[in-house]
Amino acid sequence: MSEFCIVGGGGHARVLLYGLQQLGHQVRGYTAPRDEGVSMAIPFLGTDDDFLDRCALFPEMAVLGLGKVTIGHQRLALLERYQACGIDFPVLYAQGAIVHGRVDSGAGSVVLDGAVVVTGSRLGRACIINTHATVDHDCVLGDDVHVASGATLSGGVIVGDRCMIGTGANLIHAVRICADSVIGAGATVIHDIIMPGTYVGTPARRIA
Repeated sequence: MSEFCIVGGGGHARVLLYGLQQLGHQVRGYTAPRDEGVSMAIPFLGTDDDFLDRCALFPEMAVLGLGKVTIGHQRLALLERYQACGIDFPVLYAQGAIVHGRVDSGAGSVVLDGAVVVTGSRLGRACIINTHATVDHDCVLGDDVHVASGATLSGGVIVGDRCMIGTGANLIHAVRICADSVIGAGATVIHDIIMPGTYVGTPARRIA
């Protein structure tokens, strides 16, 4: 059993709070731009700046509770700010997740309830494999990739940094997705994506 804090105070942070408690960990509190009140059910530790000014007083381990619905650099930047102050971000596999052996995951990555990550796969830093998502064998995900609820990556898929794979999307075997791409909810990717942008439909096509 370890003691954690949560970086973030929204819905994703509440999911991680539940996951940590189910695994038997203590959660000291959370940081966020503002106090979220009773919805978080744990103490508010202040803003990121407040916390980092006093980080020696708090747990040395954290989870990244800032969610991700678009591309952007803020999640990794926040993780790196905390790491520079000596805060560690262990990988979190929820009690209800299935993660095979020979899966490598970077700092701050989480695999949530009902999600499956299959042998030979590699997750970068700060990845989210959300509820009931599937990452099949030998996939490679870059840093800060969100595979949203119910999405499926078939074997050998490669996803670049900061990508967002929407709810229920399907990526067929061995396709490659370049960095900074958004795959819309329910889209089906059957060819490599080599230009950043937003892709929707079946088969997926670029709209922005």
